Amino acid sequence: MANQLVLLDTLRIFLCTLILVYSSYVDLKTREVTNWIWVIFAPIGAVLNVYEQLYIGYANPVFGILIPILLSAGLGVAFFYAGLYGGADAKAFIVLAIIAPYHPVLMRPILGVTSPFFPLTLFANSAISAGLFALALLVRNLVWRTGHKGPIFEGLETEPAWKKAFALLSCIKVDSSRLRGPPFQYPAEQPTNSQRRIVLLPDTNDDEAASETLRKLTQDLGLKEVWVSPTLPFIVFISLGFLISILFGDTIFWILFQILGR
Repeated sequence: MANQLVLLDTLRIFLCTLILVYSSYVDLKTREVTNWIWVIFAPIGAVLNVYEQLYIGYANPVFGILIPILLSAGLGVAFFYAGLYGGADAKAFIVLAIIAPYHPVLMRPILGVTSPFFPLTLFANSAISAGLFALALLVRNLVWRTGHKGPIFEGLETEPAWKKAFALLSCIKVDSSRLRGPPFQYPAEQPTNSQRRIVLLPDTNDDEAASETLRKLTQDLGLKEVWVSPTLPFIVFISLGFLISILFGDTIFWILFQILGR
């Protein structure tokens, strides 16, 4: 049984890694991931679970496999409709849950803490990885400020302080000559009559409108630098979250245990 578990764990980790490396590469290049990857690998994951039940029987079929998959599907769909990430990200969570519904049995994480529902661990660690991206944007904006004489929010001085704070964590100011536009960058500021306002959640579903807004800002208003929201290649952070989950375990649970003194 131990040898079979080792083989099954190895195969599951290999398949998840293969999916995430390929999807991350495509996501970074085009911001689109073909549905074929989910169509191909979801049935493979289902076959692995059937094999596990028929010949190994390690995990409880309901609490160890079915509930984690349903939980991941529910959270993935909910976050998608809430606009927190795209369809490919939701599908990635679901397919990863089908392939690896629980933490590898014979691999003890460095932190020594795992969750009974591995998809929750993956969600949490992916969110932490994405949070590091916000810090990177903040550092980038601070570096920009040190290299330019004018105020970073020039022309947007009347905007609320909380908007400016969130903009520093989620947006970047770029030279108009270096704008990439949709689907890589969307305008984080909007011209309104004689002034401009910060837009923290630009519409990423209308590339034509976004391109037109960027044209107005750079050509009609003649701005040399524009605030944009870089599209978040979230599958990259899912990949980092998966790596953290496998090697370190559930970081949120570990932090809670440290706080509670357990």
